[in-house]
Order: sequence, then structure tokens, then C-alpha cells
Amino acid sequence: MAETLGQFLRTVREQNKLSTRAVKKETGITTSQLSRLECNITRTPSPTTLKKLALLYNIKLIDLFQKAGYLDSKDVDFYMESCFKGIEKLNPEDKKH
Repeated sequence: MAETLGQFLRTVREQNKLSTRAVKKETGITTSQLSRLECNITRTPSPTTLKKLALLYNIKLIDLFQKAGYLDSKDVDFYMESCFKGIEKLNPEDKKH
């Protein structure tokens, strides 16, 4: 069974040794909001909430957007293709940068 967004967020918060109160202090997300999110009661948190958590937990926002269902693998593939369009024209040094 795939890990839910809530399970993932709880795991990452605990790995960062953060209490729900510490998250509230740093992000403004209330402990009850965070609890509902981690218990999968809130299934579609706002993108702003996800951004605050990604910054605090030092994780990729795109991963949270995928877990929340805002993006799927096709969205990510399209984004990556557009970001690197024309890369084959660059010399090795420019590609490195």
C-alpha cells in the first residue's frame, strides 16, 4: 500500500524532530490543521500549506504536490521536458552549469 500524504508528512516531521507546536510557530499552520492533515482527514491541503511545510521540512514541493494529487507523473514529465528543451545544443561546460 502506498504511503499517504499524511503519513509522509508525519514521518518527515518526526525525522526533523519537530513537534506540532514547533511547526505552528514556524509556519502558522495550527496544530489541529496539521493533525487533520497527518491523519488524512484533510485530503487536499492548500498549495500554500504544502509550500510552508516543504520549506520547513526541507523537502521538494513538487513531491508534496504529487502526493496531494495536484500533479501526476505526466505533469512532472512535461515540466521537465520544457525545462531542458534545447539542452542538446549546449556544450558540456554549459550543461554542467
